Amino acid sequence: MGQISIILITGLLFLFSFEPPQSNLNISDMQVVFWTIILTGFPVLITCFVTAYVARTFPADKEENLPKLYRLRRFIIVFECISLAAYLCNLYLLNLPALINKHLAFFPMEHLRQTVALLPLLIGLICIRLAFYQVSRLQTNHYREVASLQFKFLLIPLLPMFVYFVIIDALQWLPYSAKVFIVEHPYVLIGLILPVIASAYVLAPLLMQLLWKTKPLASDSVLKGKLDRLTKQSGVKYRDIVVWQTGSLVIANAAVAGTLPKNRRIFLTDALLKYFTDEEIETVVAHELGHIRYRHIPTYMLFSLFYLLSYPFFYVFVEEPLVTHFGESQILATLSLLVFLTVYFVFIFRYLSRRCEHQADLYAVALTEKPEAFENALLKLAVLNSVPKSIRRFFEIFNTHPSIDRRIDFINQWIEQRSAIQRYKKYLLEVKILIALLPIFGILAWLLFMKA
Repeated sequence: MGQISIILITGLLFLFSFEPPQSNLNISDMQVVFWTIILTGFPVLITCFVTAYVARTFPADKEENLPKLYRLRRFIIVFECISLAAYLCNLYLLNLPALINKHLAFFPMEHLRQTVALLPLLIGLICIRLAFYQVSRLQTNHYREVASLQFKFLLIPLLPMFVYFVIIDALQWLPYSAKVFIVEHPYVLIGLILPVIASAYVLAPLLMQLLWKTKPLASDSVLKGKLDRLTKQSGVKYRDIVVWQTGSLVIANAAVAGTLPKNRRIFLTDALLKYFTDEEIETVVAHELGHIRYRHIPTYMLFSLFYLLSYPFFYVFVEEPLVTHFGESQILATLSLLVFLTVYFVFIFRYLSRRCEHQADLYAVALTEKPEAFENALLKLAVLNSVPKSIRRFFEIFNTHPSIDRRIDFINQWIEQRSAIQRYKKYLLEVKILIALLPIFGILAWLLFMKA
């Protein structure tokens, strides 16, 4: 339910690697605020103009226009990049962090205080997504609900970072000798980060219920009885099945959250219950059970931990030589970190995610023995969520899910007993390699820190 915004993370990286400009413009605080509003609003105005023109030229109520509107959404990244460029002007020309630190100096937690300077980028991204969201939707939604939804989607990846900033700020209150020890032994800091990442996955169900209005699926309903029998058949343990109430938004989706059985929950949106048959809902839930059965959530958690263990190698063998060769440049270090982050979490992680989705699809079909119902459910998901059924292979590499057509074709190949597809019944090779490399990289990373 939502993907990490690499643009927002980029803005956060530049914010915390920010160095005050050599030549400060002699402008007042009110001028900084004024130009911040202008720079934040300019990309939004461009987006609104473009989307309004497209919506007027290709109305969404005509079916032949939908493919054009779907293709338009691919270019949202262009407008988000414009918003990022405007935000960097806020940082390096207007020295926005200095204004934040000046007027919020009473707040003792420095890193957490500095995140306030991220607000212009966050507001800009929400407005841009709001404009694109309205173009390809047939139903009329309240703008406040759509904006709230986008804010929560963008907030989720930031929350673990906020916790990390709280820990870093709290370390400043330690005795001097303790702070020196942490500086001399940086692996201690990584040891503090690991529980933050793990807790984000463990406590995800509570976070989702805190952010979104939910209620338990009615225990006396026919559907609840069918889903209980299905989950019992699968042998998967979980705490509850809850319904995410989306209000006027029509979002058909399902998700599973929580690594521990006692805390694990399966989420179904109210639109899923309204527009899907019981058989189709069973297959969608079976897909989520497939994620649990193949331990995809712990796999994603290990993947995040592996990033921390592999980054020291990137720093020693790539980032440090670049900075040494081209001179001490904080921007260069940030750009190299951004490249590593993008390759790791956009290309590598999303490739793994698409493979896991295929695996969960096959589990859903095998468990329910209702491939036709599942394929119908996938097609309905595409229509209700305004998702194109077919995506070119190039654009698909940026998605966490394969296209609907590719998923259906994959299921049909499995039914035909294609040998290349049957191996998805077992744990993926990438997962086995990840688990094998974790302790090795952990030991090597520790040795690198000890050497440093």
